Amino acid sequence: MSSSQEAWNEETPLLSRENAPRINKTIKTPKLIYSYVFGFLFLFTLFIYTVRNTLPTPLSDVEAQQKNSFPGIHCYNEYLSHFNIPHSANQRANGYLKDWIVQVAQDLKQEAIQNGIDMEIIANDTTNLISKRNKFTTDEYWYVESRNVLVRITGKSNNNSESFLINAHYDSVSTSHGVTDNGMGTAVALELLRYFVRNPPENTVIFLFNNFEESGLIGGEAFALHPWFSTIKVFVNLEGAGAGGRALLLRSNSLAAVHGLASSNAQLLHASPLGSDFLQANLLKSDTDYTIFTKHGVPGLDIAFYTRRSHYHTQRDDLVHTTPQALQHMGQMALGSVLSIDKDMAAIKAPEPVIYYDILGRFMLVYSFKTSQFINIISLILIPIGALTWLWLSARESLSIEQKKQSLKRNTLIMLQGFIAATIAFVFMVLFVLVASLIMLFVNPSATYGNIYWVSIYLAVAAFLGLVASQIALARWSKRVAISLDNIRVGFYGLTVFWWLCLVIATYFSSQKFAGTYPAIYLFLSSTLATAILVYLTPLTEEEQQEPQKGTKLWYIVFLAQVLLPVTIITEILLFIMDCMRHTTADGVPESTIYLLMSVPIILVILHLLPWVHAAGELKKTASIVCSVLLIVFLLCAIFSPFNTDISPNRIVFNQEYNATEGALSSVTLFTGVSSSKTLVKTLKQALTSTEFDTLSCERYMDYQTRCQYQTPLNPVYAQDSDKEFKLEVIERGCERNTCRINVTTTAEHSLLCQLEFSNQHLSGLQAWINGQFIQLPEETTNRTVHALMAYSNTERAPVRWDIEYDKQENVGEMKFICLYDDWTDGELPAFTTLRNNLPIDQLLTIRAGVGLAKVHYFPSVALD
Repeated sequence: MSSSQEAWNEETPLLSRENAPRINKTIKTPKLIYSYVFGFLFLFTLFIYTVRNTLPTPLSDVEAQQKNSFPGIHCYNEYLSHFNIPHSANQRANGYLKDWIVQVAQDLKQEAIQNGIDMEIIANDTTNLISKRNKFTTDEYWYVESRNVLVRITGKSNNNSESFLINAHYDSVSTSHGVTDNGMGTAVALELLRYFVRNPPENTVIFLFNNFEESGLIGGEAFALHPWFSTIKVFVNLEGAGAGGRALLLRSNSLAAVHGLASSNAQLLHASPLGSDFLQANLLKSDTDYTIFTKHGVPGLDIAFYTRRSHYHTQRDDLVHTTPQALQHMGQMALGSVLSIDKDMAAIKAPEPVIYYDILGRFMLVYSFKTSQFINIISLILIPIGALTWLWLSARESLSIEQKKQSLKRNTLIMLQGFIAATIAFVFMVLFVLVASLIMLFVNPSATYGNIYWVSIYLAVAAFLGLVASQIALARWSKRVAISLDNIRVGFYGLTVFWWLCLVIATYFSSQKFAGTYPAIYLFLSSTLATAILVYLTPLTEEEQQEPQKGTKLWYIVFLAQVLLPVTIITEILLFIMDCMRHTTADGVPESTIYLLMSVPIILVILHLLPWVHAAGELKKTASIVCSVLLIVFLLCAIFSPFNTDISPNRIVFNQEYNATEGALSSVTLFTGVSSSKTLVKTLKQALTSTEFDTLSCERYMDYQTRCQYQTPLNPVYAQDSDKEFKLEVIERGCERNTCRINVTTTAEHSLLCQLEFSNQHLSGLQAWINGQFIQLPEETTNRTVHALMAYSNTERAPVRWDIEYDKQENVGEMKFICLYDDWTDGELPAFTTLRNNLPIDQLLTIRAGVGLAKVHYFPSVALD
């Protein structure tokens, strides 16, 4: 071999040849590497978990004034403490709470007058909403009288034609005290109202305390019809979908507003675009008024609680299961948002998609999709060009052009070998995690509900076993590649190319306005940085590789550079998914979806270990040990109960239906996740009487839920005296020429929400008025369907007038009347309270649609002919 050829090989130690120098043997110690790698990952994950869940200390009034921050103690004591009874739109307490909000606003108005601030209160909103819905039946047409409370503070600009909105709904669902959903949002809004009474805003601010959000965002829709709505330039919506914890910037379409929050004085900010992605994908079975306002073209922020969804809409959404710290967290985020908006409302532009996320609650990054695209594309182009340029220029000047080309070609081949190893590892990991998930789904179908942390460890071990197995298989397939991978650089080269390809895919999804791929840039940049450090610090010549001290120290630095930032971000995503999604199976989300969502970040983290697996060596021994660990974790996950009394009780939807005329038995329907069906039947066997249990039948419902029904003699109390409870009077009826009319007035003593149901859903020429308000029905077609009319009264015992007009025809059918009942705290619904009291502590009752625990059919029906 010529001397020039020897020099050339000396400069290219990564070449795939049998006598290529390998990593220093002093590093290749499995115990040392694995103890460091896994020890660091465990402690670092524990650190992330602890830091990210930090909540602020609640501030007193004095402390808040000194820091210009949010007084969480005052807000908790004076406002949130009033949310101590269920108060859905169809319960008595709803009216009491509305009156209390009005009284608080009136008291603050007196203070505003003393401070020279112009403050208006609309306590009795006259807006009526007409809309089509599919809540209790299909093709319903609703008439709703507003119970919204509106407050407007005129800013120093004295311009009421432009304003910003602070919105919170004050109604709960019928099964819950509604402390987190949405007592906290309401209490924070009241505290912000108090703040602006004492600190006049520059711009006009409107406060909306809306009702009937829980049954389809009705209060928000009603406000969209109000004259004040046209003045809104941006909004902040305060919401809850859990039981305390950290408040989250769930959704936003205003870059300026989110940037203002990020740069505000608010501490421990929490934001993630994944919540919005989950809502759009219908993985989170919830919605907020954000949807209504943005539908009308108004940009804004959606700030919401999301953890402990097992408590969502149940008896545990109460003061016992939340904390002043959680209230302080939402309050300071909300205050930071509105102060930044008020400071520069002119910066608010038209709605646009935004990428936003926090890092450990200490930093918050906000940028547009255009910026994301720019950063990604620049990185995709410049870094490979820079790497190739460096390889070319760093070669010895004595090398010829042809030798440099050969060097580039051989290094490209080595990168390809590393990429093949990374790709095969990824495929194996996906397959191993898939098999592990399917086995666990069969053995313990609800494992993630109560033991999601153990399941995450189980999936991580399965992923690591897949990684090790892939490299064993690769060594058998190609000894040449296996020899190359003994040099730690090859693994890093392969991972960097793999992350580059992932960034290409992420860039495409970013162009489709999908924000969930934002970690890709960190994966690529961190791998590039670690590879650069490795290339710079690792020995180049065979003699240098014999220096044990230098070789031993460098890999710690490289490992930290490789994992520190991406593992932080991906672990936060994993923990967010676990907190956000673990209890959604009770809502009908497939358990397999939870495994899928968890598997993606787990695989991305474990894939970082590819070069370290080869640095450690002894692949077969490692595989056998990992198999043993996997078996142990599998057994733990398999035997643990999916439900517990702490943060993972099962949720069961309750609904009762009763025919008041027949006076016989009521039918009770229960819904829960399909994976919980066996547990539900076992529980009901103990909770029901033997007579009730004998009538029990269960079936699969809508793919991923179980529906059980049974008969009970525990009928709604008010409906047992139907003549006293529900009065019906036919005022006028008759036909003239080809048109028939009927006018009916109904009065329900203890229900605000009643329904008129048509037995003939295709009445020709049908027109309807409720309390004189014309109900806009779809245009007449042969397929037009009108199943029912719904009327919601904002005052108790108010008569409702139904005016119906239709073409004279055969088989017109009849009208049936149904009323919904939700009060239960004084024993009004014994079937609900009895079951609630008989269920074990790890089983909770909830409701679907916000109202309508009991549905009562009243007779006689009214014939239309």
